[in-house]
Amino acid sequence: MKGVYLQKNSPYYWIRYYDKFEHNDSRKRKSINTKIEVTPSDRKRFEKKEKIIGTPELRNKVKGFRDALTNRNIELQSGIKIKKDLTLKEGFEEYKQVRSVPGSKNEIKPKTFESYKLAVDHFVSASGNKKIYTYSDRDYVKLLNFFEDKALSRNSRSIYTRALRTLWKYFLQQNYTLKNIIEAIESETKDPAPIPLDDMFTIIEYFKANTDYPHHYQIIYFMLLTGCRPSSAIVQLKEDIDFKRKHITIRNIKAGKRKGKELYKFPLYKELEKLLKEMKANDGKPGRLFSMYSVVPANYTWPLSFWKRGVGFLKKGNKISKAYSLKQIRPTLASFLINNLGMDIYKVKKLLDHTDVKITDKHYVDFRVDGVRKELDEIELEKFI
Repeated sequence: MKGVYLQKNSPYYWIRYYDKFEHNDSRKRKSINTKIEVTPSDRKRFEKKEKIIGTPELRNKVKGFRDALTNRNIELQSGIKIKKDLTLKEGFEEYKQVRSVPGSKNEIKPKTFESYKLAVDHFVSASGNKKIYTYSDRDYVKLLNFFEDKALSRNSRSIYTRALRTLWKYFLQQNYTLKNIIEAIESETKDPAPIPLDDMFTIIEYFKANTDYPHHYQIIYFMLLTGCRPSSAIVQLKEDIDFKRKHITIRNIKAGKRKGKELYKFPLYKELEKLLKEMKANDGKPGRLFSMYSVVPANYTWPLSFWKRGVGFLKKGNKISKAYSLKQIRPTLASFLINNLGMDIYKVKKLLDHTDVKITDKHYVDFRVDGVRKELDEIELEKFI
């Protein structure tokens, strides 16, 4: 057992350690008596100069001593007292409690915590569930190698490292560690992915033709006409639709609390008004517009599983070019407004309730290769001269 030895005339196990903060050089190498009696088998091993094994009690005492020594060395070196000896999983549970206070500005949604938990689980798989202050840069390298072995995408690595960096920032603030060992990986920049208009039309017509479930078509078309997220559509209230003043109040479920703006206005234009009147949203009765769908805060898209089945059927029948996700409906409207109708990007920013126009530009402005090609067709050698 590393660091443990026996003395010839002592009935106890001893621990040898090196005290790097001892000013007297001759006393840096130290020993302490564990007061745990040596087993007969270990005494025989000692006499034969074989490796001693120890007992469970001894192993626990050695571990506790090493943790305490590491803790003391950190405090002496930094002048900061470590508040708690928490493991990574214990620290995560504490962080979860702190950031789960309802109504708090720093409240984190349950779904977001799923990413945090996966990140912690990955780190534990890569390097073990250790005391927070014992993790080092080498453990972070082990995590990166673990990601590589699992062949995780760059965006997945980005999500997990950003979660861990935020977690370590909290540990640092609480004096559970002295350094943020996590470097967040940048996510991969992807081109916007609106659904091609011909495929979008095919999908809408497919759901519209299913008269047994008219609400399938209605919620998908509503999301397309407003560009709102599935979570916002699910909780949309009839009383938030003002037919007189021609606007809808939409709830920003995804980022409203974080941005301090949970509601935003959207114009009630002709096609949208036509759809809502077909749904009898103007009947004066209050309540959710799509009350047939359950509200599942942990996963708002779960009740909309019909989309995946329908799109999969269309793809299998070669009616559309590929399978699309619900999230792609939002950029489809934005791309149509900017690239087909020529709407100003700042107007689209307001319509989609983006915090910054850079978000609109980066994620929703589609680079139209066909359109650029037509412009480049005008190039001739003479025009360069």
